[in-house]
Amino acid sequence: MKIPVKLLPLLVGLLIVVVFLLGRYQGQVELLKKGGSPAGSSVQTPGAQNQQVGSAQPQASETLSEEQWQRVISESAVSQGKDGARVTIVEFTDYQCPYCKRHFDETLPQIEKDYIQTGKVKYLVRDFPLPNHPNAPSAAQLARCAGDQGKYWEMHDLLFGKQEEWSTGDPTDAFLGFGSSLGLNGGELSACLKDGTHQDQVLKDVALAQELGIGGTPGFYINGKILVGAMPFANFKSMIDQALQ
Repeated sequence: MKIPVKLLPLLVGLLIVVVFLLGRYQGQVELLKKGGSPAGSSVQTPGAQNQQVGSAQPQASETLSEEQWQRVISESAVSQGKDGARVTIVEFTDYQCPYCKRHFDETLPQIEKDYIQTGKVKYLVRDFPLPNHPNAPSAAQLARCAGDQGKYWEMHDLLFGKQEEWSTGDPTDAFLGFGSSLGLNGGELSACLKDGTHQDQVLKDVALAQELGIGGTPGFYINGKILVGAMPFANFKSMIDQALQ
């Protein structure tokens, strides 16, 4: 049975909710076993006021183990920048998240100018659509579908730049319009979305974020060290420069 393309955002959104609920339950059990406090208690992660919070999670480790870091950077992710750069930044993002847009508008351009374009930083993006953002899962798939035609970053920029145009209601027409404006093959793009070509990868990213204890978006790892929320460029600069020493 073929599923109408307009129903895909709802179905994918339901899958995201299931993953979140499973991750929440498992994470809370493990945290309680270790004697920790459940997320949602009085303990707050620095930067949380600049982050869209998802389901309750155990607090993420400040520094990943080598095994965790290798998984984060080696499993399928979209990247820009020089291979072999001394610093790698991984962003877990949600295209419908206002704080992710703030990072895109205010901080990412300076990171690109000072560090990515100069070969000092490789920048990776992973998808972490939150369950309270029903159009975010399909937006994540749209960007990856555009990437199949060599336009991932262009679609990434459009989704954030025109976030208000697709965040409510059925986003299908807006998404296909974005594809047309980028000169993409509309039939291929529509089929990619309808078939859920990248659905599994988006769900894998969500599961990885849950496993790491990331509780919201945007969340970053800089050479394995966490930075939470849409922080000012100065915060990134401090951590990047330290890693470059």
